[in-house]
Amino acid sequence: MSNTLELLEKELARWPGVEHRAEHKGRHPKLWVKYGETERFVPFSFTKVGRYGLMQKVTQLRRTLREIGAERE
Repeated sequence: MSNTLELLEKELARWPGVEHRAEHKGRHPKLWVKYGETERFVPFSFTKVGRYGLMQKVTQLRRTLREIGAERE
């Protein structure tokens, strides 16, 4: 498991009602998030990345979650 996916799943634990699944098809893995009836994906790296790259992905995930109407605890 990549350090990116671990961090994204840790962040998702703070968002009640959000379902997620990781998909490893195609060129880049995707983290699918679902809140209510809306589902979107966030691409992520399956290799180890640095701190700056990790924080960018968490920011992208948070933005996506807010766009679909989820609220953080």
